[in-house]
Amino acid sequence: MRLLTSIETRVLPTDWQRSLRVRRLRQAAARAQPLNVILGAGGTSYSGWLPTDGDILEITSRRDWERLFEPESIDRLLAEHVIEHLSQEEARRAFTACFCYLKPGGLFRLAVPDGYRRDDIYLSEASPPKDGHQALYNVDSMTNLLRASGFETTPLEYFDRNEEFHALPWDEGDGFIQRSVRFDRQKDFQRENLFYTSLIIDARKPVRANS
Repeated sequence: MRLLTSIETRVLPTDWQRSLRVRRLRQAAARAQPLNVILGAGGTSYSGWLPTDGDILEITSRRDWERLFEPESIDRLLAEHVIEHLSQEEARRAFTACFCYLKPGGLFRLAVPDGYRRDDIYLSEASPPKDGHQALYNVDSMTNLLRASGFETTPLEYFDRNEEFHALPWDEGDGFIQRSVRFDRQKDFQRENLFYTSLIIDARKPVRANS
């Protein structure tokens, strides 16, 4: 019997644990009705949602998506302050994958720092390269990027190019966003009656005419 090297004994358990997590997530996804998935969850966990992180789902990786889900199987996707950590080309790849794996009519809710909110304290935290951020989006640039991937978009909370703030009612059951005008109360970012705000957009995969 061949003895494992010291490097192999360190690496193999990690690979085994990752494979086990992938297998368990596949099983949970197969049982879930509806199938709701959090991307880049970190420590976030919500009832009725399956959390994922980059160690098992790198959202720009076609192989990772294929290993976990069937195309057009997911009802809702949620990504809070994830996409700004990708380059714009990586974001395009991620959005293409999200579109592929959502059911027709499925919803992708995302939140990112808002580039049209221009107060200095906010921008010092939101702008690249702070905290690994690679892009700073506004409602126009993010809407264009999502539509290029096939999504229909509804901005929920955002500043416009004239720095006017807009907010539509939204159902947290479709994806809870903590860093929102509704739920955030970080005093460091207070601006009149607003605290920390995000650019929040609902991106929906159209229902095909023959569906």
